[in-house]
Amino acid sequence: MNKWNLVILVVGVLLLGGCGWLGQDGGATIPVAERPFHFTNVTQAVGIDFVHGAFRWGMSGDPVAMMGGGLCWLDYDQDGWLDLYAVNSYAELEAGQWEANGGLPRNKLYRNMGGVFVDVSAGSGADLALRGNGCTAADFNQDGFPDIYVTTARFNVLLWNNGDGTFSEGAEAAGVDAYGWQTAVSVADLNHDNLPDFFVAGYVDVNNRIPDATKGFPNTNLGLRDLLYINNGLDAAGRATFREVGEAVGLESDNFAYGLGSLLTDVDGDGDLDLLVANDTNPNYLYENVAWSDGVDPLALGFRLVERGAAAQVNDTNSGMGVAGGDFDENGRFDLVITNMGSQIHSLYRHGDGLTFADVSGGLGVAEFGTHWTGWGTSWGDFDLDTDLDLAIIQGAIPVLDLVKDKQMPQILVNLTAQGRPGQLEDRSQAAGLGYIGPLLGRGAALADYDNDGDGYCHRHYRWVAYPAAE
Repeated sequence: MNKWNLVILVVGVLLLGGCGWLGQDGGATIPVAERPFHFTNVTQAVGIDFVHGAFRWGMSGDPVAMMGGGLCWLDYDQDGWLDLYAVNSYAELEAGQWEANGGLPRNKLYRNMGGVFVDVSAGSGADLALRGNGCTAADFNQDGFPDIYVTTARFNVLLWNNGDGTFSEGAEAAGVDAYGWQTAVSVADLNHDNLPDFFVAGYVDVNNRIPDATKGFPNTNLGLRDLLYINNGLDAAGRATFREVGEAVGLESDNFAYGLGSLLTDVDGDGDLDLLVANDTNPNYLYENVAWSDGVDPLALGFRLVERGAAAQVNDTNSGMGVAGGDFDENGRFDLVITNMGSQIHSLYRHGDGLTFADVSGGLGVAEFGTHWTGWGTSWGDFDLDTDLDLAIIQGAIPVLDLVKDKQMPQILVNLTAQGRPGQLEDRSQAAGLGYIGPLLGRGAALADYDNDGDGYCHRHYRWVAYPAAE
C-alpha cells in the first residue's frame, strides 16, 4: 500500500552562543558573518502530529491533492501564545476508502500551551473535512478574537471565532462562500475604514476544460477570477458581511490567470496598499492602488487598482507560487521574491525608483537560485540576527509522480548585506542543519516565535513551520 504521510515540520533556530555574539567574546571581536545558527526538528517533541490525507492508498493524477494545503498561526484563545491551524485535503478517488476507514481527513487546530501543542480539533468546529488550499487568520468582526478563512477546491469557508475555544462556519451569510478552486488569501484594510478586507486568488476552473489544449496543467482548463472582498461592517448578529468588488475596482475581467500567491503591501511607499499576484504560467500582476480621481466611483470606495506588472517588470510567465516581500538589500525600498517551478529560476525583484523593479535573480551569488527546484512557501526572517533579512524556501516537485523521488531540500539563504555585500545571498542550508532534516515534499511555510522567547535581541529565535513535509 502506497502511503503518503504529510506532516507538519517545526524546526527551531538554535543560535549558538548568547549575547557574546553581539560583538565580543572574551575580549575578541567576532565578525557578524560568523554567527552560526542551527535548525532542529522538534515536531514530535512539541506535540504536532498532523498527517496530510492525500494519496493514502496510492497515486493518482488529482491536481488538487497534489497541491497540498496551507497553514496559519493565530492566537485563537488570546492567551499570548501562537496557536496553529493546518489545512487538510485528499484525493477524490480515495474518498470512499477514507469513509470506510473512519471518515475523511480533517483540518486540525493545535492549542499552544507554553510551547507545547495540544490537538483541540475535536469539538472546536474548525476540524472541517474538505479539499483545502490556503488559509488566513484575521479578526474580521473586530471582537478581539481572530477568525479563520479557508480556500478550497469547492466552497470557501469562514470560521467565526466564538471566543470560547469554538468556531462557527458562516461564509454564506457573510457573502464570501465563493465556489471554485481558490488558493492564496491576503488581508488588509484597503479603503481606510479600519475594517479588514481581503483578496482571494482564483486558480483553475475544473469544470471548464480548454478544447485541444496544447499545454499541460493548468493550461488544460480555464482560469478562475480573482476576488476582492470589502468589509461592510457588522450585521445584527455582530458578524461582518462583505461585498465582492474585484472587477469593479480593476481586477482581471476576462482571460483569467492562474493565481497561486498574493501579497498586499505598500509597494510604492505612497501610504496605501498595492497588490502583487503570482500567477502560474501566466504573467504576474502588480496592481497599484490609486485614488479614484476620474469619473464616478460606483462603489464609493475611493480607490481603484491599476495593473502595472509589465511597466514594473515583474510580469514573468514562470510558474509563480510563493510570494514574500521585504527590503533585503536595505536600500529603503520594498523588494519582492516569487518562487517558481522546476528548471525556472526563482525570481527576486529589486525595487528601483517609483514602481519599477529589476530581476536580480542571476546576480545573488547563489549558484542555483531555484534552478531544478520547485519553490512554494517562502518567508523573509533574520535567522542569524545580523539585522538583515534572510530567506527561507520550502520546496517539492509537482506533479507528484513518486512520493520519495519528488521530495526536495528546503533552503535557507543567508543575506550578506550586514557583512558589506548588499544584495548577496549565501546558501547555508547544510550548515544550518537542514541536511539532517532531509528532503521534503513541501508546500506551505510560515514563520513564528511559537515559544515566546523573542523578547530581546539576544533571545530572539524563530520557529519555521514547513507544510506539508513527506516522510
